[in-house]
Amino acid sequence: MSILDWLKRATSGEQLLQDGGGQPQATFAKGEEEFHGLNMREAIDAHIRWKTRLQDMLEGNSDEQLEVGVVAADDKCTLGKWLHHEAAKFGNLEEFRELVSIHAEFHLTAGNILAECHRGEKEAGLYMLHSRDFRFCSDKVQLALVRLYAKVRS
Repeated sequence: MSILDWLKRATSGEQLLQDGGGQPQATFAKGEEEFHGLNMREAIDAHIRWKTRLQDMLEGNSDEQLEVGVVAADDKCTLGKWLHHEAAKFGNLEEFRELVSIHAEFHLTAGNILAECHRGEKEAGLYMLHSRDFRFCSDKVQLALVRLYAKVRS
């Protein structure tokens, strides 16, 4: 399904097809993936991978040296850099402001989970990671990005 079809189905509350990892599948048609200097596929995939990265940290299966302050910052990842620079031209759009806010919330949540890991509170971190709140934050980032995309493209 194209990214715009995915958005229509997601915002209608319709059950979306899921891949093996439980993520809604969206296929980008030719020309859809690039969005004013941002590769949408890479940005969405990077945020989906946070769950695996954090779980690996909590379970001791990662050699990554993640810092809470970096993970919690909303301007260090590819999407965050884009939002705070290239995409700032969309600052007058409600969809942009919503994405910036939701993206910041996501990174604060991920940073809190990592902080639990660094404190040795792995059970608390795993509970937070598998909570509805974390999944909801992740999904909201993806949906808000696609909403901004649809608004700008319309």
